[in-house]
Amino acid sequence: MCAVEWNDRTVAHMLRRVGFGATQEDIKFYLDMGQSRAINYIINYESIDDSEVDRQVASANLDLTKTTDLILWWVIRMTFTKRLLQEKMVFFWHDHFATAIFKVKEEDLMLKQNQLFRQFALGNFEAFLLEVSKDPAMIIWLDNFTNKKGQPNENYARELNELFSMGVGNYTENDVKEAARAFTGWSINRRTKEFSFETNQHDFGTKTFLSETGALNGDDIVRIIAARQATARFISKKLFEYFVFQNPKDSTIDKLANVYLSNGFSIKAVMQAILTSEEFFSEKAFNAIVKSPVENIVGTLRMLKAKLDTRGKGGDIISSLTAQGQTLFNPPSVSGWDGDIEWINTSTLLNRFNFSNILTSNRATKGSTIDPKVLIGSSKIATSKEVVNFFLKQLALYDVDSATNKTLRKYLDQNDDGSKGKFTLNDSSIDKKVRGLIHLILTLPDYQFN
Repeated sequence: MCAVEWNDRTVAHMLRRVGFGATQEDIKFYLDMGQSRAINYIINYESIDDSEVDRQVASANLDLTKTTDLILWWVIRMTFTKRLLQEKMVFFWHDHFATAIFKVKEEDLMLKQNQLFRQFALGNFEAFLLEVSKDPAMIIWLDNFTNKKGQPNENYARELNELFSMGVGNYTENDVKEAARAFTGWSINRRTKEFSFETNQHDFGTKTFLSETGALNGDDIVRIIAARQATARFISKKLFEYFVFQNPKDSTIDKLANVYLSNGFSIKAVMQAILTSEEFFSEKAFNAIVKSPVENIVGTLRMLKAKLDTRGKGGDIISSLTAQGQTLFNPPSVSGWDGDIEWINTSTLLNRFNFSNILTSNRATKGSTIDPKVLIGSSKIATSKEVVNFFLKQLALYDVDSATNKTLRKYLDQNDDGSKGKFTLNDSSIDKKVRGLIHLILTLPDYQFN
């Protein structure tokens, strides 16, 4: 493990990457643990009590046969989970094995897939890939139910090789054709909505895939793929770029690929290596990735202890996600979302600011709300400088420059007409000026980065 200076800033960086935002309570909790224990605790999340998520979901009284309720169900999980890395990995796999309700059209199958991602979040990649290949939502999404002997459909076989495992350049067109033959007959029972192997539609003939020849079936294709060096590198690089920074050195990916191969294709082992690497806590990694809309919204809700509008079925949250370019359970294509800097354009940035404005100014019972007075609590803050620093810390911003800090203080000290004044912390200023301050912080360039 690469030891680092274990302070609020370092812990906040870790929490933003392995979860959604960094609350002050979580920062203190993991800071007190120390680096080694904290990372082990995050990785070995099975022992963490996550019953609060179940309580929050139950109180929301959701109908998971409705897409909007299904989205809110996941937002609630992300917002209240203590198993930070598990939920972040579910989010990662949702983008990796991108499947959308607009084609699947059955919420229960999307829910089942989401639970599959949760089950295998840090699991064995071969076993995971096999289950994904049998997943009803995936079978519908990539049309494998039409993949039949004598009339193979190559959709799933192609994306399995190109997007889900090895990447372009590590297989041939013939490998795709042979893999498609191997997956013939892999379908779903429309009555039970479970995986069904239709023997009369399976091609039992001899096939050659990546130089291995035999009466190969889907299990064999997955077995061969999982053990390839190309898969080890592809998955390792994608995980590294998602959790650390873009364009790592080849030597870094080689190390992670070796971890994958020498640990029985364990995603957990790869993530352990990433979180304990020198690169993860390097200055290059800090604030290096643009927040996705989900990370932006859920992180904000967490850090500001927002009250979610479950009675309104999270309509404000769902509409904000969509406006910012990311609707859960509805990636735009099998390639998922482009991510990082592609999240930012004139339209989506404006919608980030609109979300911040709605959240910070909303005092009504409809829509998600925050209470700055509750956040301040018994904190001994009074001056504009103290209030600004308090809320920068509340939102886990430790690198805001002095000029920006000064501008924020100036805003608090100004009178309503823009003239120079002096800030006084009271109920009135909390309800007006402090809400405005939080909105300004949420729109800072610094806040758009993880």
